[in-house]
Amino acid sequence: MINRFKIIVVALCMGTMLNCYATTNSFTEENAIKKGSAVVNLSVISEENLTADSIECEILWNTLLDITNDGKWRKLVPATFHNGSATVPMETLYRDGVTLTIKDKQNKRLGGIGIGLHQEKPLNLTLYFGKNNHLDSVAHSGGTGNVDDKGVYDKIIENFGTTTITNKDDWEDPNRFLAWQLTSMMPTNLSDAFNGVVISNAEKNWITQNLTLAYCAMHILPYEKRAKKWGVDFVGVDSTAIKQPPLEFFGFMNNLDYSPVMLNDFTNNLRQICNSILLDLPVGISPIGNTSINLWQADVKKRLKGIIDNPSQLLLDLLTATSYFNQIQYHERPLSATQISNIVKFYHGSDLEQILLDRNEHPFPNINPLLK
Repeated sequence: MINRFKIIVVALCMGTMLNCYATTNSFTEENAIKKGSAVVNLSVISEENLTADSIECEILWNTLLDITNDGKWRKLVPATFHNGSATVPMETLYRDGVTLTIKDKQNKRLGGIGIGLHQEKPLNLTLYFGKNNHLDSVAHSGGTGNVDDKGVYDKIIENFGTTTITNKDDWEDPNRFLAWQLTSMMPTNLSDAFNGVVISNAEKNWITQNLTLAYCAMHILPYEKRAKKWGVDFVGVDSTAIKQPPLEFFGFMNNLDYSPVMLNDFTNNLRQICNSILLDLPVGISPIGNTSINLWQADVKKRLKGIIDNPSQLLLDLLTATSYFNQIQYHERPLSATQISNIVKFYHGSDLEQILLDRNEHPFPNINPLLK
Protein backbone atom coordinates (compact mmCIF):
# COMPACT_ATOMS: atom_id res chain seq x y z
CA MET A 1 0.00 0.00 0.00
CA ILE A 2 0.95 3.67 -0.09
CA ASN A 3 2.57 5.52 2.77
CA ARG A 4 1.63 8.95 1.53
CA PHE A 5 -0.01 10.37 -1.53
CA LYS A 6 -0.58 13.97 -2.39
CA ILE A 7 -2.33 15.30 -5.43
CA ILE A 8 -1.98 18.91 -6.46
CA VAL A 9 -4.01 20.19 -9.34
CA VAL A 10 -2.33 23.20 -10.87
CA ALA A 11 -3.19 25.08 -14.01
CA LEU A 12 -0.09 26.47 -15.70
CA CYS A 13 -0.78 28.70 -18.65
CA MET A 14 2.25 28.44 -20.93
CA GLY A 15 0.98 28.99 -24.43
CA THR A 16 -1.71 26.34 -24.76
CA MET A 17 -0.38 23.91 -22.19
CA LEU A 18 -1.95 23.06 -18.85
CA ASN A 19 -0.65 20.35 -16.58
CA CYS A 20 -2.25 18.22 -13.89
CA TYR A 21 0.29 17.22 -11.27
CA ALA A 22 0.13 14.16 -9.05
CA THR A 23 3.01 13.14 -6.82
CA THR A 24 3.40 9.79 -5.16
CA ASN A 25 5.71 8.43 -2.50
CA SER A 26 6.91 4.86 -2.16
CA PHE A 27 4.78 1.86 -1.32
CA THR A 28 5.25 -0.21 1.78
CA GLU A 29 5.01 -3.16 -0.62
CA GLU A 30 4.94 -3.53 -4.37
CA ASN A 31 1.92 -4.83 -6.17
CA ALA A 32 2.63 -6.91 -9.25
CA ILE A 33 1.03 -8.91 -12.02
CA LYS A 34 0.99 -12.30 -10.35
CA LYS A 35 -1.21 -15.28 -11.17
CA GLY A 36 -2.41 -17.04 -8.03
CA SER A 37 -5.23 -16.99 -5.53
CA ALA A 38 -6.27 -15.40 -2.26
CA VAL A 39 -7.91 -17.27 0.61
CA VAL A 40 -10.80 -15.87 2.64
CA ASN A 41 -11.85 -17.59 5.89
CA LEU A 42 -15.25 -16.80 7.38
CA SER A 43 -16.85 -17.18 10.80
CA VAL A 44 -20.18 -15.88 12.14
CA ILE A 45 -21.26 -14.69 15.59
CA SER A 46 -25.01 -14.10 15.78
CA GLU A 47 -27.58 -13.09 18.41
CA GLU A 48 -30.07 -15.29 16.63
CA ASN A 49 -29.48 -18.45 14.61
CA LEU A 50 -27.10 -17.51 11.83
CA THR A 51 -24.00 -19.61 11.28
CA ALA A 52 -21.39 -19.74 8.56
CA ASP A 53 -23.30 -22.70 7.13
CA SER A 54 -26.68 -20.92 7.14
CA ILE A 55 -25.66 -17.98 4.95
CA GLU A 56 -24.59 -17.71 1.33
CA CYS A 57 -21.57 -15.54 0.61
CA GLU A 58 -19.95 -14.77 -2.70
CA ILE A 59 -17.07 -12.61 -3.83
CA LEU A 60 -17.47 -10.72 -7.10
CA TRP A 61 -14.16 -10.17 -8.81
CA ASN A 62 -12.48 -9.13 -12.05
CA THR A 63 -9.35 -10.65 -13.45
CA LEU A 64 -6.63 -8.43 -14.91
CA LEU A 65 -7.86 -5.91 -17.51
CA ASP A 66 -11.25 -7.57 -17.86
CA ILE A 67 -14.52 -5.67 -17.71
CA THR A 68 -18.03 -7.02 -17.29
CA ASN A 69 -19.65 -5.17 -20.19
CA ASP A 70 -17.96 -5.73 -23.54
CA GLY A 71 -21.02 -4.56 -25.45
CA LYS A 72 -22.70 -7.95 -25.02
CA TRP A 73 -23.60 -7.74 -21.31
CA ARG A 74 -21.93 -10.42 -19.27
CA LYS A 75 -22.06 -11.28 -15.60
CA LEU A 76 -19.25 -11.72 -13.11
CA VAL A 77 -18.58 -15.21 -11.86
CA PRO A 78 -18.54 -15.19 -8.04
CA ALA A 79 -16.14 -17.09 -5.83
CA THR A 80 -18.34 -18.87 -3.29
CA PHE A 81 -17.67 -20.12 0.23
CA HIS A 82 -17.54 -23.80 1.14
CA ASN A 83 -17.12 -24.85 4.76
CA GLY A 84 -16.37 -21.25 5.67
CA SER A 85 -13.57 -20.77 3.16
CA ALA A 86 -13.27 -19.31 -0.33
CA THR A 87 -10.38 -19.36 -2.77
CA VAL A 88 -10.36 -16.40 -5.14
CA PRO A 89 -8.29 -16.60 -8.35
CA MET A 90 -6.28 -13.42 -8.78
CA GLU A 91 -3.89 -11.97 -11.34
CA THR A 92 -2.37 -9.30 -9.13
CA LEU A 93 -0.57 -9.73 -5.83
CA TYR A 94 -3.21 -7.79 -3.95
CA ARG A 95 -6.48 -6.04 -4.66
CA ASP A 96 -8.71 -3.72 -2.62
CA GLY A 97 -12.34 -2.78 -3.04
CA VAL A 98 -13.49 -6.32 -3.90
CA THR A 99 -17.17 -6.95 -3.13
CA LEU A 100 -18.37 -9.61 -0.68
CA THR A 101 -22.15 -10.09 -0.68
CA ILE A 102 -24.00 -11.92 2.11
CA LYS A 103 -27.42 -13.60 1.71
CA ASP A 104 -29.53 -16.07 3.62
CA LYS A 105 -30.64 -19.41 2.21
CA GLN A 106 -33.79 -17.74 0.83
CA ASN A 107 -31.58 -15.39 -1.22
CA LYS A 108 -32.44 -12.37 0.94
CA ARG A 109 -29.53 -9.93 1.08
CA LEU A 110 -28.16 -9.51 4.61
CA GLY A 111 -25.32 -7.19 3.81
CA GLY A 112 -22.29 -6.45 1.73
CA ILE A 113 -18.76 -5.31 2.48
CA GLY A 114 -15.66 -4.28 0.60
CA ILE A 115 -12.63 -6.46 1.28
CA GLY A 116 -8.92 -6.33 0.50
CA LEU A 117 -7.42 -9.54 -0.90
CA HIS A 118 -3.78 -10.60 -0.83
CA GLN A 119 -2.36 -13.75 -2.36
CA GLU A 120 0.17 -14.20 0.45
CA LYS A 121 -2.01 -13.15 3.41
CA PRO A 122 -5.26 -15.06 3.99
CA LEU A 123 -8.14 -12.77 4.98
CA ASN A 124 -9.91 -13.87 8.17
CA LEU A 125 -13.39 -12.38 8.61
CA THR A 126 -15.74 -12.57 11.57
CA LEU A 127 -19.25 -11.29 10.86
CA TYR A 128 -21.26 -10.07 13.86
CA PHE A 129 -25.04 -10.19 13.40
CA GLY A 130 -27.47 -8.58 15.85
CA LYS A 131 -31.23 -8.79 16.10
CA ASN A 132 -33.22 -9.45 12.94
CA ASN A 133 -30.02 -10.76 11.37
CA HIS A 134 -28.63 -7.25 10.99
CA LEU A 135 -24.93 -7.12 10.16
CA ASP A 136 -23.59 -5.00 13.02
CA SER A 137 -19.84 -5.16 12.52
CA VAL A 138 -16.94 -7.05 11.01
CA ALA A 139 -13.63 -8.08 12.57
CA HIS A 140 -10.78 -8.93 10.26
CA SER A 141 -7.12 -9.79 10.01
CA GLY A 142 -4.86 -10.49 7.07
CA GLY A 143 -5.60 -9.60 3.47
CA THR A 144 -4.53 -6.06 2.67
CA GLY A 145 -5.74 -4.88 6.08
CA ASN A 146 -8.64 -2.98 4.52
CA VAL A 147 -12.27 -3.99 5.04
CA ASP A 148 -15.25 -1.71 4.41
CA ASP A 149 -18.34 -2.77 6.36
CA LYS A 150 -20.10 0.61 6.16
CA GLY A 151 -20.54 0.88 2.39
CA VAL A 152 -17.92 3.62 2.20
CA TYR A 153 -16.50 2.49 -1.15
CA ASP A 154 -19.95 2.54 -2.77
CA LYS A 155 -20.61 5.98 -1.30
CA ILE A 156 -17.32 7.31 -2.68
CA ILE A 157 -18.22 6.17 -6.19
CA GLU A 158 -21.73 7.58 -5.83
CA ASN A 159 -20.37 10.94 -4.61
CA PHE A 160 -17.64 11.11 -7.25
CA GLY A 161 -20.01 11.41 -10.18
CA THR A 162 -19.09 12.03 -13.80
CA THR A 163 -21.02 15.19 -14.74
CA THR A 164 -19.27 17.03 -17.55
CA ILE A 165 -21.83 19.60 -18.66
CA THR A 166 -20.90 23.26 -18.93
CA ASN A 167 -21.44 26.06 -21.41
CA LYS A 168 -20.93 25.96 -25.15
CA ASP A 169 -17.77 28.08 -25.12
CA ASP A 170 -16.00 25.72 -22.71
CA TRP A 171 -16.65 22.78 -25.01
CA GLU A 172 -15.66 24.45 -28.27
CA ASP A 173 -12.31 25.77 -27.02
CA PRO A 174 -9.98 22.92 -25.98
CA ASN A 175 -7.91 25.22 -23.76
CA ARG A 176 -11.00 26.38 -21.86
CA PHE A 177 -12.22 22.78 -21.68
CA LEU A 178 -8.91 21.63 -20.18
CA ALA A 179 -8.74 24.49 -17.68
CA TRP A 180 -12.35 23.86 -16.64
CA GLN A 181 -11.71 20.16 -16.11
CA LEU A 182 -8.40 20.50 -14.23
CA THR A 183 -9.25 23.48 -12.05
CA SER A 184 -12.96 22.92 -11.49
CA MET A 185 -14.60 19.63 -12.42
CA MET A 186 -11.96 17.12 -11.34
CA PRO A 187 -10.97 18.83 -8.04
CA THR A 188 -14.66 19.24 -7.16
CA ASN A 189 -15.37 15.59 -7.89
CA LEU A 190 -12.37 14.45 -5.86
CA SER A 191 -13.44 16.61 -2.95
CA ASP A 192 -17.08 15.52 -3.16
CA ALA A 193 -16.12 11.84 -3.31
CA PHE A 194 -15.08 11.80 0.33
CA ASN A 195 -17.89 13.92 1.75
CA GLY A 196 -19.46 12.25 4.74
CA VAL A 197 -17.21 9.19 4.71
CA VAL A 198 -14.75 8.00 7.33
CA ILE A 199 -11.75 6.29 5.81
CA SER A 200 -8.09 5.86 6.66
CA ASN A 201 -5.53 8.17 5.09
CA ALA A 202 -3.86 5.21 3.37
CA GLU A 203 -7.13 4.12 1.76
CA LYS A 204 -8.02 7.68 0.80
CA ASN A 205 -4.63 8.08 -0.86
CA TRP A 206 -4.81 5.08 -3.19
CA ILE A 207 -8.48 5.67 -3.99
CA THR A 208 -7.73 9.31 -4.85
CA GLN A 209 -4.94 8.21 -7.14
CA ASN A 210 -7.14 5.67 -8.92
CA LEU A 211 -9.98 8.17 -9.34
CA THR A 212 -7.58 10.82 -10.67
CA LEU A 213 -6.10 8.51 -13.29
CA ALA A 214 -9.52 7.26 -14.34
CA TYR A 215 -10.97 10.78 -14.55
CA CYS A 216 -8.12 12.19 -16.65
CA ALA A 217 -7.96 9.21 -18.99
CA MET A 218 -11.70 8.84 -19.49
CA HIS A 219 -13.12 12.36 -19.29
CA ILE A 220 -10.34 14.68 -20.48
CA LEU A 221 -8.19 12.62 -22.82
CA PRO A 222 -11.05 11.84 -25.30
CA TYR A 223 -11.95 15.55 -25.56
CA GLU A 224 -12.76 15.58 -29.27
CA LYS A 225 -15.01 12.52 -29.12
CA ARG A 226 -16.83 13.71 -25.99
CA ALA A 227 -17.29 17.25 -27.30
CA LYS A 228 -18.89 15.98 -30.50
CA LYS A 229 -21.23 13.80 -28.49
CA TRP A 230 -21.97 15.36 -25.08
CA GLY A 231 -21.34 18.95 -26.11
CA VAL A 232 -23.60 18.67 -29.15
CA ASP A 233 -26.33 16.80 -27.28
CA PHE A 234 -26.50 18.97 -24.17
CA VAL A 235 -25.28 22.51 -24.89
CA GLY A 236 -25.64 22.89 -28.66
CA VAL A 237 -21.96 22.75 -29.59
CA ASP A 238 -21.30 23.26 -33.28
CA SER A 239 -19.65 19.93 -34.15
CA THR A 240 -17.76 21.55 -37.04
CA ALA A 241 -16.05 23.81 -34.48
CA ILE A 242 -14.53 20.86 -32.62
CA LYS A 243 -11.01 20.14 -33.80
CA GLN A 244 -8.38 17.72 -32.61
CA PRO A 245 -6.33 19.63 -30.04
CA PRO A 246 -2.55 19.94 -30.38
CA LEU A 247 -0.39 17.36 -28.62
CA GLU A 248 0.43 19.87 -25.89
CA PHE A 249 -3.18 19.54 -24.76
CA PHE A 250 -2.46 16.02 -23.53
CA GLY A 251 0.50 17.04 -21.36
CA PHE A 252 -1.54 16.49 -18.19
CA MET A 253 -1.08 12.73 -18.78
CA ASN A 254 2.65 13.08 -18.12
CA ASN A 255 2.08 13.92 -14.46
CA LEU A 256 -0.19 11.03 -13.55
CA ASP A 257 1.12 8.01 -11.71
CA TYR A 258 1.59 4.72 -13.56
CA SER A 259 3.07 2.69 -10.73
CA PRO A 260 1.64 -0.61 -9.38
CA VAL A 261 -1.12 1.23 -7.49
CA MET A 262 -3.00 0.97 -10.80
CA LEU A 263 -3.44 -2.73 -10.20
CA ASN A 264 -5.82 -1.99 -7.30
CA ASP A 265 -8.21 -0.94 -10.09
CA PHE A 266 -10.61 0.52 -7.55
CA THR A 267 -13.28 1.61 -10.03
CA ASN A 268 -12.77 -1.32 -12.44
CA ASN A 269 -11.56 1.12 -15.10
CA LEU A 270 -8.10 -0.24 -15.85
CA ARG A 271 -9.12 -1.61 -19.23
CA GLN A 272 -10.86 1.62 -20.20
CA ILE A 273 -7.84 3.66 -19.13
CA CYS A 274 -5.50 1.58 -21.27
CA ASN A 275 -7.91 1.70 -24.20
CA SER A 276 -8.10 5.49 -23.92
CA ILE A 277 -4.32 5.74 -24.14
CA LEU A 278 -4.22 3.39 -27.13
CA LEU A 279 -7.25 4.69 -29.01
CA ASP A 280 -7.89 8.31 -27.98
CA LEU A 281 -4.38 9.76 -28.02
CA PRO A 282 -3.85 11.12 -31.56
CA VAL A 283 -0.33 9.72 -31.86
CA GLY A 284 -0.98 6.81 -34.20
CA ILE A 285 -0.50 3.81 -31.91
CA SER A 286 -1.36 0.73 -33.96
CA PRO A 287 -2.62 -2.62 -32.65
CA ILE A 288 0.31 -4.86 -31.84
CA GLY A 289 -0.55 -7.49 -34.45
CA ASN A 290 2.46 -9.65 -35.33
CA THR A 291 4.99 -6.96 -34.39
CA SER A 292 7.54 -8.10 -31.83
CA ILE A 293 6.78 -6.80 -28.34
CA ASN A 294 10.20 -5.14 -28.09
CA LEU A 295 9.64 -3.15 -31.28
CA TRP A 296 6.01 -2.33 -30.48
CA GLN A 297 6.81 -1.03 -26.98
CA ALA A 298 9.73 1.01 -28.32
CA ASP A 299 7.41 2.56 -30.90
CA VAL A 300 4.77 3.30 -28.25
CA LYS A 301 7.38 5.01 -26.04
CA LYS A 302 8.50 7.12 -28.99
CA ARG A 303 4.94 8.15 -29.88
CA LEU A 304 4.11 8.99 -26.25
CA LYS A 305 7.08 11.35 -25.91
CA GLY A 306 5.89 14.70 -24.62
CA ILE A 307 2.67 13.15 -23.33
CA ILE A 308 3.97 10.36 -21.09
CA ASP A 309 7.73 10.86 -21.23
CA ASN A 310 8.82 7.94 -19.08
CA PRO A 311 6.09 5.29 -19.10
CA SER A 312 6.66 2.62 -16.49
CA GLN A 313 7.32 -0.89 -17.70
CA LEU A 314 4.08 -1.85 -15.99
CA LEU A 315 2.15 0.65 -18.13
CA LEU A 316 3.83 -0.64 -21.30
CA ASP A 317 2.98 -4.22 -20.34
CA LEU A 318 -0.64 -3.28 -19.59
CA LEU A 319 -0.93 -1.52 -22.95
CA THR A 320 0.58 -4.57 -24.66
CA ALA A 321 -1.84 -6.91 -22.90
CA THR A 322 -4.76 -4.59 -23.71
CA SER A 323 -3.92 -4.67 -27.41
CA TYR A 324 -3.82 -8.46 -27.36
CA PHE A 325 -7.00 -8.65 -25.22
CA ASN A 326 -8.86 -6.38 -27.66
CA GLN A 327 -8.01 -8.75 -30.49
CA ILE A 328 -8.92 -11.89 -28.53
CA GLN A 329 -12.02 -10.66 -26.73
CA TYR A 330 -13.60 -7.93 -28.85
CA HIS A 331 -12.49 -8.85 -32.35
CA GLU A 332 -12.75 -12.56 -31.51
CA ARG A 333 -9.50 -13.43 -33.28
CA PRO A 334 -7.20 -15.90 -31.53
CA LEU A 335 -3.50 -15.17 -31.31
CA SER A 336 -1.48 -16.12 -34.37
CA ALA A 337 1.47 -18.49 -34.13
CA THR A 338 3.76 -15.46 -34.52
CA GLN A 339 2.03 -13.61 -31.69
CA ILE A 340 2.28 -16.61 -29.38
CA SER A 341 5.97 -16.91 -30.21
CA ASN A 342 6.47 -13.17 -29.50
CA ILE A 343 4.72 -13.47 -26.13
CA VAL A 344 6.75 -16.51 -25.08
CA LYS A 345 9.98 -14.85 -26.16
CA PHE A 346 9.34 -11.52 -24.39
CA TYR A 347 7.50 -12.68 -21.27
CA HIS A 348 9.13 -16.11 -21.00
CA GLY A 349 8.40 -17.73 -17.66
CA SER A 350 6.39 -14.78 -16.32
CA ASP A 351 2.86 -14.67 -14.98
CA LEU A 352 1.84 -12.27 -17.74
CA GLU A 353 2.88 -14.84 -20.36
CA GLN A 354 0.55 -17.38 -18.75
CA ILE A 355 -2.28 -14.85 -18.46
CA LEU A 356 -2.06 -13.88 -22.13
CA LEU A 357 -1.96 -17.51 -23.28
CA ASP A 358 -4.86 -18.36 -20.94
CA ARG A 359 -6.97 -15.56 -22.45
CA ASN A 360 -6.28 -16.98 -25.88
CA GLU A 361 -7.86 -20.26 -24.74
CA HIS A 362 -10.57 -18.73 -22.50
CA PRO A 363 -11.22 -15.11 -23.60
CA PHE A 364 -13.51 -14.25 -20.65
CA PRO A 365 -12.45 -16.53 -17.79
CA ASN A 366 -14.24 -14.66 -15.03
CA ILE A 367 -17.68 -14.09 -16.51
CA ASN A 368 -20.76 -16.14 -17.25
CA PRO A 369 -22.13 -16.59 -20.79
CA LEU A 370 -24.20 -13.81 -22.28
CA LEU A 371 -27.25 -12.72 -20.36
CA LYS A 372 -30.47 -12.66 -22.37
